[in-house]
Amino acid sequence: MKPRKASRVVLLNERDEVLLIRAQDLLTPSHQWWMTCGGGSEMGESPAQTAARELAEETGIECEPGDLIGPLAIRDEVFRFTEREMRQLETYFAYRTSEDVELEDAVWTDIEKRSLLEFRWWSREELLETTETIYPKNLLSLMELASRGAVPDVPLVID
Repeated sequence: MKPRKASRVVLLNERDEVLLIRAQDLLTPSHQWWMTCGGGSEMGESPAQTAARELAEETGIECEPGDLIGPLAIRDEVFRFTEREMRQLETYFAYRTSEDVELEDAVWTDIEKRSLLEFRWWSREELLETTETIYPKNLLSLMELASRGAVPDVPLVID
């Protein structure tokens, strides 16, 4: 299967909370999870360009690709969505904001309008205590790197 390239953003606010999106599978609505902002690359985009575009489209927060922290990590993931098996090669960046998320400024695709259910800021403590499914599994490590502005010499390989 041909992999889809994607970029994701660990978006932190001034309290070091991370913004996560609750999503559902369109054919199995009971299958739900929380994830960072992000999505697939468009033709010719660099990973940082994809991350900045996706951040603006999903949250209304605009930044330049060079303002992102990273790349922090990469992930090669195979998953099922709407009865299709997909392989996605993800590059993770971070961004710190003092802005409020203005969802009325977001530009969502039809699939996003039907599958994205809720946005919420999560603290480290809440992430440690939750029993909900959160992606990526290494999110706390990425939050730590992002809060320090630390970019590894080589992006971490995560689950």
